[in-house]
Amino acid sequence: MQYRIGILGGSFDPIHLAHVEAARIARKTLDLDFVYLVPAGNPYHRDEVLASTEQRLAMCELAAQGHDWLQVSKVDTDRIGNTYTIDTIRELAQEFTLNHPNDSAEWFLILGADAYQDFPQWKQPEEIARSVSMVVVSRPGESSQELDHFPCRFIDVPGWEISSTQVRLSAGNNESISELVAPSVNEYITTNKLYIN
Repeated sequence: MQYRIGILGGSFDPIHLAHVEAARIARKTLDLDFVYLVPAGNPYHRDEVLASTEQRLAMCELAAQGHDWLQVSKVDTDRIGNTYTIDTIRELAQEFTLNHPNDSAEWFLILGADAYQDFPQWKQPEEIARSVSMVVVSRPGESSQELDHFPCRFIDVPGWEISSTQVRLSAGNNESISELVAPSVNEYITTNKLYIN
């Protein structure tokens, strides 16, 4: 059997409703069998994360509950050193081969429009582009341009303007985040007093 598998990586500090919606729309649009949520270990190109690795993993697991097509992978958090997408893809492919020796997989990398515009500066972008099909999520009506040598498919995700920064600021100011994250994630953030200034 050939599987169609999405990869959605990020700091997930915290994971919010737009992340899950992006995965859902990508799955529906591209007929994916499932989507991996891949929390970054040490994301070299991002600001320092505030929640611990264990907390970010726990929030991803909570967000994935009730979605049997959504799986959380620890390939990046288990790796020592910087997190590079090319390593993520290779390790997920190796893991898949071990677990499904008689099957094959077609891989789809789901990323935001901003990340896609920076893609030529990533580590080994040509190798990534050969290994996966790129799926770029953006807000409805947002115009994005396909990069030379790095073809992609654009999909609209309503609510994509939600950001983890917005969630952290609202939580830190003791404002409601119930419209931004899943109820279980909201409860986890509240219980663990995450992002409090």
